[in-house]
Amino acid sequence: MRRVIAMLLWEARLQRRYMFYAVTAIVAAIWVVLLRLLPAEVRADPAALVPAFVLTNLQITAFYFAAALVLLERGQGVLAALLVSPLSADEYLWIKALSLTALALVENAVIVGLVFGPNLQWGWFVVGTAALCFLYVFAAVATVAPHAGITTFLLPSVGWVTFFTAPLLGYYDVVPLWAFVWHPLMPSLYLLEAASRHVAPEFLIYAVLGSLTWCVVAQVWARRRFTQVIAPASV
Repeated sequence: MRRVIAMLLWEARLQRRYMFYAVTAIVAAIWVVLLRLLPAEVRADPAALVPAFVLTNLQITAFYFAAALVLLERGQGVLAALLVSPLSADEYLWIKALSLTALALVENAVIVGLVFGPNLQWGWFVVGTAALCFLYVFAAVATVAPHAGITTFLLPSVGWVTFFTAPLLGYYDVVPLWAFVWHPLMPSLYLLEAASRHVAPEFLIYAVLGSLTWCVVAQVWARRRFTQVIAPASV
């Protein structure tokens, strides 16, 4: 536990050094201004906007930030040092996920609170945001594994971002819900919806169990890619 806490503090210093906090603050300020420009009647229905906003915003704070951290650590030799330390692959993944989740929760809670007001079920908001963040971080580690730099990762990442955004089609009934009920991010959308309005119990059960299941699957995927691709290329 002491090792994990020390690594979380190191992770926080690393994110500050790479200006992640400054970038997050700037992005948050821009989002607040843009969302406050929406008509009051639109902002009066946070369930229609908050899930889509959080899912989209976390593509920066969680997915791209996690990928950038892996590439920076590998390029600067940090990963090579970590691989000879007692830190396990799972601990590395969880430290990344926990640190970025903390950053994402603060950012998104501030934006949503300033734009939509404080009258939300914040417990569901935290659970939904955290589930999305964990999935994004694990997916980032897995997908960035074969890339040596951010330039080679950007083009294929567009396909992943498109895949991540796709369940909004089901959430907004553009296509039948069953077409995306299997999608890893769909359960988290219902957790975020529950922060703003009543969600049927069967959907909440699906949301909780689905989020837990997909987080486990994503972690296993990320661990395998880390040990089989990232670690050998970093030594």
